Amino acid sequence: MKTIYLFILIICYSFSTRAQVDRSVPPEANTPETLNVGKLIPITLKNGLRVYLAPVQDYPKFTISVNIALPGFNEETRLAEKNILNTAYSNKRSEKYPNQEIDSIVNYHAAMLNANMYGGTIKGLKQDIDILLEIYTDALLHPIISKQYINEKYKVEQENGKNKKGVYREPIEEFSIDAIQDSLLFGSKKNSVETKQKVKPKYQGLTIKDVEDYKNDRIVSNNALIVVVGNFSEAECKALMNRYFGTWKSGESYIEKSPITKKVSTIKSRKIIVKDVPNAVQSKITFKWHLGDAYTYFEDDIKLQVLNNIFGASQLSYLNKNLREDKGLCYYIKSSVGSSADGGTGAIYTSVRNNQTAYAIENIILEMLRLRNEKVSASDLKVAKNSLIGEYTRSLNPISPIPYITFAMQKDLYNLPDNYLQNKVEKFYEVSILDIMNMSQKYIDPFKCVITISGKASELKGTLEKFGDVMYYDQNGNRIEF
Repeated sequence: MKTIYLFILIICYSFSTRAQVDRSVPPEANTPETLNVGKLIPITLKNGLRVYLAPVQDYPKFTISVNIALPGFNEETRLAEKNILNTAYSNKRSEKYPNQEIDSIVNYHAAMLNANMYGGTIKGLKQDIDILLEIYTDALLHPIISKQYINEKYKVEQENGKNKKGVYREPIEEFSIDAIQDSLLFGSKKNSVETKQKVKPKYQGLTIKDVEDYKNDRIVSNNALIVVVGNFSEAECKALMNRYFGTWKSGESYIEKSPITKKVSTIKSRKIIVKDVPNAVQSKITFKWHLGDAYTYFEDDIKLQVLNNIFGASQLSYLNKNLREDKGLCYYIKSSVGSSADGGTGAIYTSVRNNQTAYAIENIILEMLRLRNEKVSASDLKVAKNSLIGEYTRSLNPISPIPYITFAMQKDLYNLPDNYLQNKVEKFYEVSILDIMNMSQKYIDPFKCVITISGKASELKGTLEKFGDVMYYDQNGNRIEF
């Protein structure tokens, strides 16, 4: 009997304890585990070939991207050889596979394989990797170069050369509202039309050996980079690379020029350009300004991404909430405030009814000033960071491993650390409210920007002058005076 009473007492006590729980207060969250994403393992072969392995556990497929650095079109002096070699690759005939059977074999394995002058891509099941790499390396290193290709190109050259001169003249640029926008931001360009000699391919007297020599000079291992994405260990990947690419010969190193260029904004105050579209019922509005020192992969790149998300790059952004959700002025509005090779650009894009153009511009400037002068809320910052982290981690998937490939190709160019992708999530978490205010005051500039509007000028005149100097143009680029 005592046992029964004791049992009932325990049950009653448990119910009373549960009833005292305050369910309006959420439970404390556990400390989140570190996201192990973006891992890249560097491997270098004896022939100078650089390899990056992105290991993906328990995934049956693989992707291999081969990237070969070559001189650009304006740098290349052996265009005839380049064109013939490109034709050879596109015909998909190689020493081991001379009858164009490559596609049939690849399709049989439900794979994808492409070999070209700039490298190529191999995708398929891991169980088929040996046959696919064997085909790829033969197609890349031993393409069949036919005299027929040279003869056909020479014939076309002769036909085209009958009515063409050897001097190339730059076409005179037509009226562009974007060109005026850039001239106001960075100063006017010289209007003189330059005449320059264009290097033309010469196929007369070209031999198969000339093309072979060109291939051996350009398609070399030490100018190549391979990204491997799949379920491979470091040892397994290195063994595969040595087996199929270890005999690839090296050559003269090609040093790619840094894409970083310094661009200085010369604008002193806000300018407005209106392009008249007489039949328009809506005005297309664009804001544009120069950031100055926000170069690609610069130190505050992650902070700038978060700022852009809060400002106008998401559905929950300041611009979208104000102009679209609150006032119903537009169907869409987007900002693009980001780093670039020339120091970064800020831009805003939207379309509104002609009679709401001035009101929309007023509210855009208001949101720019609000970001500069007020701290963002903790909830807005959290939503922006979580959104960007989710977007980034989802992009690191083995099906379309573009971030891995892009990073590997740009790592040396921008002197990035090996763990850049792995540390990116943590850098998002570290962005603070104060960081966003500091970034806004530096990179959101409503005062030194150019606003371009394509709309009905007769309805816009007199409504825009309060924002700055206004210039009206017709569709042919002639100034309109009211």
